Amino acid sequence: MPTLDPGCGVDIPAIFYSLSWFPNANFTSLFPPQEEILEYLRQVALRHNIKPRIRLRTEWKDARWSEKTSRWHIVVQDLENGKTFMHEAKVLVSAVGGYTNPKYPIIHGIDTFKGPIVHTAKWDQKYDLKDRNVIVIGNGCSASQVIPAIIDEASSLTQFIRSPQYYIPMPNFCINRLWQALFQYTPLLLMLARWCVFWFLETALAQFYEDKSGQRARQKSVRISQNYVRKSAPERYWPLLTPQYDMGCKVGAANSDLISVGPNSVLSASGKEYTADFIILATGFEFTQWQAGSVFGRNGISLEQHWAKFGGIEAYKTIAMNEFPNLFYLLGPNSGRGHTSVLYSIECSVDLVIKVARPILEGRAASIEVRKDAEKDWCKTVQEALKQTVLTRSCFNQFSDPKTGWNFFSYPFNSVSLWLGTRFPVMSHWSYKK
Repeated sequence: MPTLDPGCGVDIPAIFYSLSWFPNANFTSLFPPQEEILEYLRQVALRHNIKPRIRLRTEWKDARWSEKTSRWHIVVQDLENGKTFMHEAKVLVSAVGGYTNPKYPIIHGIDTFKGPIVHTAKWDQKYDLKDRNVIVIGNGCSASQVIPAIIDEASSLTQFIRSPQYYIPMPNFCINRLWQALFQYTPLLLMLARWCVFWFLETALAQFYEDKSGQRARQKSVRISQNYVRKSAPERYWPLLTPQYDMGCKVGAANSDLISVGPNSVLSASGKEYTADFIILATGFEFTQWQAGSVFGRNGISLEQHWAKFGGIEAYKTIAMNEFPNLFYLLGPNSGRGHTSVLYSIECSVDLVIKVARPILEGRAASIEVRKDAEKDWCKTVQEALKQTVLTRSCFNQFSDPKTGWNFFSYPFNSVSLWLGTRFPVMSHWSYKK
């Protein structure tokens, strides 16, 4: 289901928010709205006749590897009628997406609220906020998009936050019809523009590292954020928009100023009561997408048992695990990247999956799995590299196991390394069975 909340869009220049083999010359702005991205994806599906191969409203419930048949036996459920059925597959690919499972806050009394309570990821365009008293909980990416889009429609809007965020200006400009025509009829120009955006985005990677260049990059971003706040917000709001922690660290334990919810209002820590007709949860996502359904590999081993052996949630090159033949992830563990296009990461992963799975698809082999020693070495390399970044700080806990500090989300290397590692796989790291 597409994300439809008001103001939804991309924070990556759209020229690079497209597939390399199907570039889009028709984006109307540098950061276009959700509607244009969705239309682009529809065109991809139409051009390659994908729609007839998709079964919607179906949930993956269980998957078990059969050593006897070298097949995955998958139980799925039709969400329209509740019926379950079995499906067999030579190759099983988990491509459920990176931001899939909404995170819902635990707030006293929220179940007593009489009006709609909607997470931004579950937005329905039928919602009407005209003359409503709206409460927004959260101040991350989705909140920064939805609030400007609805503030003129609502009768009142009150935002509850946990801690301030850093906000960076996102200068947008139109791509007029002349430039669209040049991109359409001069593919080399569009390719050059994509390369320029690619390398520009790579410069942002420096601020994730703990070295001196990373510190300088973060300090520069902090100054930009502070200047932006002072120019665009009334002075009384500056404390709420100016974090007191270093960029790259997010205070995670404290609750927001919101104490409880009643049938028609919310109560703040100061004791003030706010009338509420509609509550919007802009509270982000749970990173539990890799545990979708029950998955059992060779000899009935579960994902949890496998990850316990390795120290945490992980996958070789973000896509595969020993003891789980013919199973691949797209946007798997440690694939998260905060500075560039997610479509680039998907393309790289798809390239690697196709390369190593080709003998299976062509009938030259029955199964493939990554070797245990290769997976362990990759896992160790990733966790050691992450120690050189801000992404393993104790205060940056949304991407890590709070008990062990194991970062299961972030990819610590640059985009060139990602491309090389997937374009030229080390085939000795894989084991085939005839």
